[in-house]
Amino acid sequence: MSHFICPKCKEQLNINANSLVCKNGHSFDLARQGYVNLLMPNKRHSASPGDSREMVMSRRRFLESGKYEIFSDKLNEIVSALSEGSQKITIADCGCGEGYYDGRLCEHLQKLKINYGIFGLDISKEAVKAAAGKYKQISFAVASAFDIPVKENSADIVLAIFSPMVENEFCRILKPNGYLIYAVPGVRHLMGLKEAVYDEPYENTEKDTLYEGFRLTDRRSAAGVITVSGEEAVDLFKMTPYYYKSELSAIDKIRLKGEIETEIQFDFLVYKKEERKSNENI
Repeated sequence: MSHFICPKCKEQLNINANSLVCKNGHSFDLARQGYVNLLMPNKRHSASPGDSREMVMSRRRFLESGKYEIFSDKLNEIVSALSEGSQKITIADCGCGEGYYDGRLCEHLQKLKINYGIFGLDISKEAVKAAAGKYKQISFAVASAFDIPVKENSADIVLAIFSPMVENEFCRILKPNGYLIYAVPGVRHLMGLKEAVYDEPYENTEKDTLYEGFRLTDRRSAAGVITVSGEEAVDLFKMTPYYYKSELSAIDKIRLKGEIETEIQFDFLVYKKEERKSNENI
């Protein structure tokens, strides 16, 4: 049995040779790397939605340099604290990218001898392909966080690391009293990089947003200062939403700038799924 359900009929998908098949006969082939594509055609999506191969490779090169390791360590710390006392935890990463955070989380949980299962999904086929090719102990699927191919009450912890907040779907797949870890950029995150590109760089807004079905229980920050230059600085820029919005001249500015010192900061907002109150009279 896999972690996933059929995106067509919502029945459980089971492994059958090199495919995932539901009881209604819908079949989805497992790619050579081990992932499955469960993204249904949608007019809102382009033919190849999400990050391109170029952006995925930029992300992998930068993350494997270790410069964001403090964020991974903080995530591992939060997950292990939330897992304390559990016999087994199931973790869903909704926006897994190329798998860096999940891979390091697996290593961390194994060292602590915590019994776990992790599955990741991303709308980018190139990202999931890269993730599945490297992190064989994790189940990956191409899918949208707006229509997660997982049964309700399936996960103990949902991760959304710089990913869209889709509270209705996250709430649906979380078990009662499960947790959502939502990572957002801190106020001064990448300020030095923005100063190298923009004439009027601005700080990010910090806010504790409330979401239906969830209660905010904690906010933890991880911050530091890094120095980047050349193609590494370009790789970092390509990981950000600024890359989509900037002209090509922004890349030239970064290359010509030389060394760039920049603050980095993630804020991890921890939400607990609230029990739904019954309107029925007792």
